[in-house]
Amino acid sequence: MAGANMKAIKSRIKSVESTRQITKAMELVASSKLRRAKQQEEAVKPYYSMLLDTIRDIVRVGCERHPLINAKPEATATCYVVIAGDRGLAGGYNNNLFRLVREQIKDGDCVIPVGKKSVDYYSKQSYAILSTDFMPAADVGIAQSHEIGSIVCQAFRSGKVGRVVVAYTEFASMLSQIPKTLELFPLERDVLRAEQTKKTGREEMESEKLKLQPDTIYEPSPEAVLETVIPQYVSGMIFGAVCEAAASEFAARRTAMNAANKNADAMISDLTLRYNRARQAMITQEITEIIAGSEAL
Repeated sequence: MAGANMKAIKSRIKSVESTRQITKAMELVASSKLRRAKQQEEAVKPYYSMLLDTIRDIVRVGCERHPLINAKPEATATCYVVIAGDRGLAGGYNNNLFRLVREQIKDGDCVIPVGKKSVDYYSKQSYAILSTDFMPAADVGIAQSHEIGSIVCQAFRSGKVGRVVVAYTEFASMLSQIPKTLELFPLERDVLRAEQTKKTGREEMESEKLKLQPDTIYEPSPEAVLETVIPQYVSGMIFGAVCEAAASEFAARRTAMNAANKNADAMISDLTLRYNRARQAMITQEITEIIAGSEAL
């Protein structure tokens, strides 16, 4: 009976060790991909930050009523671009994002899911889906982000939706990934609102210098430039969100696999202890039987 118990424990140890090899490999892969994703996400920030500054500057010269800035009064629906992962085994990465969107979305809204998990989830919901072409999320690059940007710009311009919101997971640290939503349209809520900063000393001098500089001349017209820049900015924000979501997914998977490795080590240690105790009990039983047999003789 003890021998059978030892065999079962030994088989369980081998099974856990095999699982640990897989989770360890997944942790290393996630760590490697995380570094590349963070580098990509940081590389795109300066360009799209400059686009945002350009939009603010053009709006100040008198383009406040551009159709890509102000929502139509009759448009009440919201389009959510939900960027999730392609796989599980990343803790609560996908579920936390879906929960955040579920708290905000309402009847009549529409969705553009990005990533296999997002497409699978919203295919089972009652919300209208504008496109299911953007999966897997790992294949969504600049070109695909421009396609998404074109879809949401057209929906906003036509009055089909009055708001466009990107839902993704923000990379706060290796141990913290925060689901959040970012409003793209109408731009007036973020773009037209100047940042409230307290300026003193050198900053005030720089501000005065800027006031003395002549206004930038946009050719062929500020409206034409805005017509080109806004879609590029929207596409860039979507691509930036995709990059940050990818980094968050890899970080979440790395953390989950690291925890799985620690649990596997603890389980193997416990099973090894049980195996040694069973083996010691079997040896003790055999010695007792030998002594009992010799006394009988």
